[in-house]
This record gives sequence, structure tokens and C-alpha cells, in this order.
Amino acid sequence: MHLAYGGDLEPDTLLYAYSHGFFPWYEEEPIQWCSPPLRTVLGKGELHIGGSTRRALNKKLFVQTKNCAFEKVIGHCATLHGETWITPEMKEAYVRLYDAGWAHSWETWVDGTLVGGLYGVKIGRAVFLESTFHIQENAGKAAFVFMFKEMEEAGVELFDFQVESAFAMSFGAYEISRAEYEAKLLRALS
Repeated sequence: MHLAYGGDLEPDTLLYAYSHGFFPWYEEEPIQWCSPPLRTVLGKGELHIGGSTRRALNKKLFVQTKNCAFEKVIGHCATLHGETWITPEMKEAYVRLYDAGWAHSWETWVDGTLVGGLYGVKIGRAVFLESTFHIQENAGKAAFVFMFKEMEEAGVELFDFQVESAFAMSFGAYEISRAEYEAKLLRALS
């Protein structure tokens, strides 16, 4: 899964890596660049919303925003799951990407309190999902549905979860080979 080592986390490096099917994933130096043999994705029109998430959305419990709390979202993602790959250096790198307009966050709020969210990188018609969190049940999933619908309307056709997870599969995501992924990525970036 790790195909390259070294380099830096500057915005140009990260954008080059994503646009060529790589993403950084490591806990200590050197930086490790991943491109799994199977990639977990979802395409335009393929979103499945499960029953509990649908019921939560229908109750209109959540207020949803975009890019209103990027640093809080990445901070929660880095700490709420125990130790993660989101080191202080990684957080700083994505904040720089956010400041440059490439990284985004989608937030879920209840009564003015941030209860869920996710962040990722958008290049062309592809979104690379990095991490999600929730403090309240279905809040992270609500943020994902909000993001998916907004990005789908904006023409995004490739949603890259990178690796398999229960979260991704709950929305109907599926694995494809690296070769299939690279072909889809090329189309989404052309």
C-alpha cells in the first residue's frame, strides 16, 4: 500500500499526489505515500442513505454548513478516535490547503454546538475524503450526505474514501482496482 517515501506536505506536493492517486498516511517520518491496490469509491448518483440516517435528516435536527469550522473539524477528527494519523504536521498541511481553497469542511451543528463533520480535498470533479467525526449519533453521516449532494450538484463524479470502512460502506461505497481507480480519476480531472 505504501508506494513512496519522503517529500513534504506543501500544498503543491499534496495536490500533485492526489491528482496521481496517492495520499499521505503515516505516523512518523518519513512521509509515506499510499495508493492501495483496492480503492473505496462512490460515483455520482450512487449514494445510498440508510434508514437511521434518513430518519435523522427528516427530523431536521441538524444545521449544516460548509467551511465554517475547518480547524475545529480536523481537530475533532484528530482526537476523537484516539491516536490517528492526523499529526500536528498533517493538520497544518491541510489548513494550508484549506487556506488555498483546495480543502473543505462540512459541519453539522445542534443548538450552536459542532456535533459532526468531515473534511476532504476537491480537485476538478473529484473529492478525496480524509476523515469524519461525530459527537451525536448520525451527525457525521448527516455531514457526509450534505457534502455529497452539494458536490454532486457541482459536477463531482468521483468520491474517494481511499480505504474500506464501515462508514463508507454504509453509503453504498465499493472497492475497485487501482487501474479502475486511475481511469476514473483521470476522467474526473480532465
